[in-house]
Amino acid sequence: MPIQNIHSGHVLGAAALLAPTAGVFAPLLITPIVVLALIGVLILRALEHGSGTRSDRPLVAIVGLISIWSVLSLFWTAGGDSAITQCLSVVAIGLLAIASFIFCPVMVEHERHALRRFILAGIGLAFSLYFVDLATSEALGKVLGRIFSKDPTLFPLVPQSIILLLFLWPAISILWRSEPMVALVAICIGFACAFTLPGAIPATGVIIGTIFFFASLLAARGAMTFLAIAIAAGILIAPFVPRIAPALDPSAIRQTTSSNDSAFLNRMNIWDIAMKKIQDRPFVGWGFSASRTIPLSEAHGVVRRRTGSVKDDEIQLTTHPHSGALQVWYDLGLPGALGFAALFGLAARRTTHQTEQGGKAAALAVIATAAPIWFLSFDAWQIWWIAVLVLTAMLTVALAEPHRT
Repeated sequence: MPIQNIHSGHVLGAAALLAPTAGVFAPLLITPIVVLALIGVLILRALEHGSGTRSDRPLVAIVGLISIWSVLSLFWTAGGDSAITQCLSVVAIGLLAIASFIFCPVMVEHERHALRRFILAGIGLAFSLYFVDLATSEALGKVLGRIFSKDPTLFPLVPQSIILLLFLWPAISILWRSEPMVALVAICIGFACAFTLPGAIPATGVIIGTIFFFASLLAARGAMTFLAIAIAAGILIAPFVPRIAPALDPSAIRQTTSSNDSAFLNRMNIWDIAMKKIQDRPFVGWGFSASRTIPLSEAHGVVRRRTGSVKDDEIQLTTHPHSGALQVWYDLGLPGALGFAALFGLAARRTTHQTEQGGKAAALAVIATAAPIWFLSFDAWQIWWIAVLVLTAMLTVALAEPHRT
């Protein structure tokens, strides 16, 4: 293909082709894939000498304020020197994403056509390799590990494969246009993937995403409003759940449960500590990435539950609170919580900008699937996870057809 024929559909399409498979075997590779795609579309924009930008002051304002507050919080962070690098990396990819969205024009039909083919190929390849690896006891991942690093443990199936469930929805939005039965089969494949992954979070994400997909088909505006309010409210009340609903207090759950699952008890322990720490500094937080420095001494000791106890060596505090909502409260305080509540709410509201019914439903399903993962799983400041959210957002926006008047 002559270089002058390369367009944004090819650049974003290359990322859509590679990122899902990278998510299965090597999630850290997603970051350079997404960054190169964002830079690529900006370079194309500059070479085309296009004029005009998308007017999106609310999005720019929200991301800008979150970025500024994150940088300011470095002056009082308890996160150490690593917080500076982490903060600058997060701010950089956020600003790069905003620049790509603002300065790149809406795709024309031939660009969207190329992008659709890349998205379908990418998700098809990723799911195929995922199930092959699952069926062969991770043999494919071990082979890749030996080829690329001489370490057969580098490319095993990992919980990060959950991100396949996010990349699935742009493909479903494409299939729903002409092959709704195939789209339904794809949703079933998503369910099969979710229930093979460890823990309840993948299944929760795909179930909620599917519910909102069909709810949006029936009443797009009502489903969007409900989801936006639910996510925003969930973020804002997260650290105050023990006061609002004592039965959901992690400390109470930990003490009364009959579960012997140390991972579950550990999660309750982490949330209990994080909530108490947040209430010490609810207005400004402890500073960017400070949640990584929760004193380990507070996590030690015997964790009581109804049928006995779990020894302290079975309860280990990880490097983040395993909750995006608690993490933004802990690190950035009330301003951070307000910023992310507004960001999720705006994203949900923008799903109505899609012109096709299936596109609206799939766009809302992306957010509904991502929300429980964000609330209950990965480190909110992990760059590869932010890159996944950025790419799925960019693909959703790129697939939207402009309103015809």
